[in-house]
Amino acid sequence: MSYTSITHPEDIARNVSQVQALRPNGQSQSIRKRYLGGDGSIITLTVQVLRIGSGESGHLVGTMSAAAPLGSMIAGPRHDDRLPHSLWRRAKDLLAVMQARDKTLGGDLFADHAWALLLSVYVAEAESRIATVDSVASQLGLNRATLDRWIRVLEAKSLVDPPDSMRQALQLTRSGIDDVERLLSTRSLVDVS
Repeated sequence: MSYTSITHPEDIARNVSQVQALRPNGQSQSIRKRYLGGDGSIITLTVQVLRIGSGESGHLVGTMSAAAPLGSMIAGPRHDDRLPHSLWRRAKDLLAVMQARDKTLGGDLFADHAWALLLSVYVAEAESRIATVDSVASQLGLNRATLDRWIRVLEAKSLVDPPDSMRQALQLTRSGIDDVERLLSTRSLVDVS
């Protein structure tokens, strides 16, 4: 499937010329464009895209982000809790609450290392950052041995891939992303207001 098959018809010509202008292995370019959702909705995103390689073996690599405030991003059916920005914001908020809790009440009272690790890697991926074992250990205030143990547990549950040997980069598996996003989009069943 080509990116043009999901691009809004009015954006195809402009988008194709922008993509053709990308130099192989050159700088990335920011492209604002509209996509067609599976339900017919129009989704406006900014894509930071670059071309790796050239010819038949070349590929486009891109990172998408919301191009407009959430209220105006989608025309048509809305599921705001499942939008990437909402999920990223909720993950950041949860991490901030966990860190404030540990700072205020003491980290020795709570041990939610697996969830904190999943959230840290999820947020890093959403922000196009590489989550290394050392950076996550530092962010969560964990020693390397403790973090390594939790990484092995999460690997066994198929939630994270084994760390890349060269950079020690952590990544969520597809099922790990799906599970984290399912939890992040969960609403409280009890009205607490």
